[in-house]
Amino acid sequence: MFSIVEERRGDRIAVGTLARLSLGNRLTDSPAARMRAGADPAPGLSLVALENGEPVGTIRYWPVTVGAGVKAIQLGPVAIHPDRRGRGLSRILIRDSLARARSLGHRVVVLIGDPSIYGRYGFEPARPRGIVLPESEDLDRLQVLALAPGALDGLSGTVRPDTIPRLRAARTTA
Repeated sequence: MFSIVEERRGDRIAVGTLARLSLGNRLTDSPAARMRAGADPAPGLSLVALENGEPVGTIRYWPVTVGAGVKAIQLGPVAIHPDRRGRGLSRILIRDSLARARSLGHRVVVLIGDPSIYGRYGFEPARPRGIVLPESEDLDRLQVLALAPGALDGLSGTVRPDTIPRLRAARTTA
C-alpha cells in the first residue's frame, strides 16, 4: 500500500537518488531540466510516494511563465523506482498533484513529455496554441493543461523559467 505525502526536508536526498535512478541523464540534460535550473520547486506540489516508509515515487512542479509573464507551473519529473513500475503509481501521483495544484489556485500546467501518456490527463499539444520552448528541441513534446476554465484562452508565447524571487508577505517597506 502506498501513501502520498508532501516532500519533507529529510526526503531530498532519497528523492534525488530516486529521480537519477529513474531518469538517468534526462534528469539534468534535457530542455525540461534546463527549465528547472536555478528554481525552487513550487510550494505544496513536491510529493513523495511511500511504501513501508520508503520513497518509491516522486513528482515535482516548478514555476514558469508563458508569453508576457503569465504564471504557470511545469510538471516534472515524475520518477518511479524501477522495481515499483507498472503498479499505477505515476497515475496516482499525477492525478493527486493536479488536484492539489488546482486547489492551490494554479491555472496552467506545462510539461515536456510523451503525448500518448499525458493526453489521458487532459494535456494537449502546446504548439498549435503558439506556446513554444526557448529552444527547438522537444517542441512536439511540449504540452499544456488548463486547470481553470478559459486559462488557455489567448495564451501564447515562450515558456521560460520563473526564477524571480517572490516577495515575502512580511517584507518591510522603505
